[in-house]
Amino acid sequence: MKLNKIGERAIIDRIFSTGDISQEPDDCSLMDCGEKYILFTTDSISEKIHIPELATPYEAGRFFGSINLSDVAAMAGIPESFMASYNLRNDMEIDYLEEFSRGLSNLLQEYKVEFAGGDTKEADENIFVGFCIGRQEKDLVRKRSYIGPDQILCLTGNIGKVGAAYISYKNGIDVRESSRRMLDIKPRLDVAEIISKAGAKFMMDLSDGLFGCLSQMKHDYGYGFRIVEHEIKMHGSVDEISKITGVSKRDMAMNIGGDYELLFTIENDHFGEFSREMEKNNIDVSYIGNTWEGNNIIFNGERWENIEEKGWEHFSVEPDSPEE
Repeated sequence: MKLNKIGERAIIDRIFSTGDISQEPDDCSLMDCGEKYILFTTDSISEKIHIPELATPYEAGRFFGSINLSDVAAMAGIPESFMASYNLRNDMEIDYLEEFSRGLSNLLQEYKVEFAGGDTKEADENIFVGFCIGRQEKDLVRKRSYIGPDQILCLTGNIGKVGAAYISYKNGIDVRESSRRMLDIKPRLDVAEIISKAGAKFMMDLSDGLFGCLSQMKHDYGYGFRIVEHEIKMHGSVDEISKITGVSKRDMAMNIGGDYELLFTIENDHFGEFSREMEKNNIDVSYIGNTWEGNNIIFNGERWENIEEKGWEHFSVEPDSPEE
């Protein structure tokens, strides 16, 4: 059976079933280091799949670093060191590589993360592989397994900026600016540790979209989610691009992914204290629903609907994103 017949998540299930893998399905793997965990994560991009045609190499380098640091943020870790392996075509322009590396370097400097070297290889396609190491006190690390019944589901910031940029790009609307915005993501290291200290339970980033994350958590832990559509803050560009293209705001904001905001839960009886702590720290958090024993459903203002979409998934012939 070909990989494009089963999709990324089923592929991961098959890989995990072939060996004795003790790690939970989190954004990072963990190593016990006394009172702290060391966090390890790796993520990669290919020029063909992930870098829009008119994006600059500097923007691509920042994006490459950001997606790796976001995995550490998703578990409330503090990133410390970064390594990179570059698989490069021999006809790549050296100016491109230098600008890509400058974008990565500047991003790492902003978050005080050491660049610890890496590897280069000749290849048929330009592929960049990152490896990030972080650290955090054990009681502050947020694992997905901390999910439980009747927890409040929370979301930082707003979503849909990248989805709107993707739809704009595919429809030839302001292609250069759309390319930039598709890669303009921010790892939420600015708020992750504060949220953890304030009482978050499970936490993850929204790399695969809100619906993708809900589907993945339901698959891995059995808990479903009831979310209320009007409680979810969407980026201002979503409404504009929806009117131009006819793509629904829901699909654009919740199904395409790439926003890298934090999705997490808190205990029901902790809401008052938690919300006050968010206000005190000027952290924009929306309370969008709760966990329960049933399926993933969404309230559209009139009725509850099943969430059938599963977000972005690699290795699909047709990615589970809106039709163009």
